[in-house]
Amino acid sequence: MTPAQWAGQWILRSLRDPAGVARALMSIGLARNTLYQLVALVTVLSVLMLELGVYLSPAEAEVLMATPFALAIILGASLLMMVFALQLTGRMLGGTGRFSGALLLVIWWQGMALLIQVVQTATLLLFPALAGIVTLAGLAWLVFSLLHLVNVLHGFDNLFKALATVVIGVVGISFGLALLLSLIGVTLQGGTL
Repeated sequence: MTPAQWAGQWILRSLRDPAGVARALMSIGLARNTLYQLVALVTVLSVLMLELGVYLSPAEAEVLMATPFALAIILGASLLMMVFALQLTGRMLGGTGRFSGALLLVIWWQGMALLIQVVQTATLLLFPALAGIVTLAGLAWLVFSLLHLVNVLHGFDNLFKALATVVIGVVGISFGLALLLSLIGVTLQGGTL
């Protein structure tokens, strides 16, 4: 099996069964150093996708005024805040998730979000009329998969605890991100560093 076939199988399985993929990923047991390297990789790829979006749609350039380096700091910190928020909030609600598991699943989730973003960009360029539908479908899948990831991570017996974890975590991330942006000088109006 070629690497492309292997990746294709994982992507298709991820779209159909995010909970099963989450269990499989958690059984691998990657070292924490490897996980931090993967955080750096998905952060850089995310910045590249944002910059591509600005290049393809100059109107977005007015909204996104930060430098690529600042974007990397913001996105990397956001990913780590998401990991901490989901892990700690889930533990408060009786979950058993560990930091390394949360880190791995958030990396995988962000990687899938990048793939969805590539599909959305291609759809926008090739079939603009379908771009809205693809965007909504991608967003729905991201929410669906995140709930299943949190459910598997913490060993919850239903998705309602996972939903509560995500909602409380998003509130925490919002405060943390607002603090980070104010510390590095990025304003809500799109100011620069």
